[in-house]
Amino acid sequence: MCKGGFYMLDEMFSEDNIYLGVDGNNFFEVLNNVSKELNKKKYINEGYIESVIEREKIFPTGLEFPKYCIAIPHTDSKYIRKDAIAVVKPKQSVIFRDMATNSKDLEVNIFLLLLISKNENQVKVLSSVIKNFSDEEFYNKIIKINDKKKILNIIKNKEI
Repeated sequence: MCKGGFYMLDEMFSEDNIYLGVDGNNFFEVLNNVSKELNKKKYINEGYIESVIEREKIFPTGLEFPKYCIAIPHTDSKYIRKDAIAVVKPKQSVIFRDMATNSKDLEVNIFLLLLISKNENQVKVLSSVIKNFSDEEFYNKIIKINDKKKILNIIKNKEI
């Protein structure tokens, strides 16, 4: 995961963990649907969904950029079995509270579930993901494409 001090973020993405057109009327429903798959693939432990939802209430993860919003929900490492970043594009936008002030609702069309098994790695991964997704061109490419292989290629070719 770490090579010469660099956190290999691109290793955490896989075609298998890109979820497109996920059903759900809100974040909880979308998270529940994705979590079923993550559980089958042995990425998460019992209590993961509840923990993510509780953490989101206290520390929201919606991130507002000038022309779009993303969210990066995550939870305590004890709920994670294997490191990964799941890219989730719900069928319809879902609402997240903004990370900065927790004062407004943001419409999110892409969110990333950070599955980090060591708490000390969360900040590094979080800041790298934010840096990449703050690039409007990068975001626009991902939002327009509904092909897992192509999305993964865009992510892996982004300078990380």
